[in-house]
Amino acid sequence: MDIFAHGFWGGITFGRKKIFGLAMLFGVLPDVSAFGPFFVIRLIHRTLQFGKPNLAEIPSWVFTSYDISHSLITAAILYGVIRYFNKPLAYTFLAYPLHILCDIFTHSKSFFPTPFLFPVSSYKVDGISWADPTFMMVNYSAIFAAYAIFFIAKALKKKKSAN
Repeated sequence: MDIFAHGFWGGITFGRKKIFGLAMLFGVLPDVSAFGPFFVIRLIHRTLQFGKPNLAEIPSWVFTSYDISHSLITAAILYGVIRYFNKPLAYTFLAYPLHILCDIFTHSKSFFPTPFLFPVSSYKVDGISWADPTFMMVNYSAIFAAYAIFFIAKALKKKKSAN
C-alpha cells in the first residue's frame, strides 16, 4: 500500500484524540525507516526521481532495512518493548503491524514483496500491487468512508450531548 494510505489507516484505526498523529506516524514508520534514508541521500545528491525506481539502482542496505522494518517479528519485539515502558502508547503502536499486514496482500513478488516472517522464513505472498488503479480507487474510497463515518459519529455524539 502507498505510504499515505498507511498513515490514514493507522490514524483512523489506532489514533485516539491527541495521539492521532502518532498513530499516523507509526502507520508510515515501516516505509520511512526502510526508504527514508535512501530518499534523503538521493535528495542531497540531486538524483531523486519520482515513479517506480529500477530495483538494480537500489542499494542492498535498503532491502535489508525493508526486511527488518516489514517483519511481524520486528513489530512484535518493538511492541513488547513499548508495552513494557508505556502501555497506553502500545495500543497506538499497533498501526505499525497494521502496515505490515496490509502490505502482505498489497505487494506483488515483482516489487518489494513483504518479508513478514523475516528472519525466520523468506516466505512472501504474491499479492495485488497497491499501485493498481482499481485497488487505489477502492482503498481511498474505503479510507474516505471510514473517516466520514468517524466524523459523522463524532458530530452526532456532540449534538446528542448538547441536548
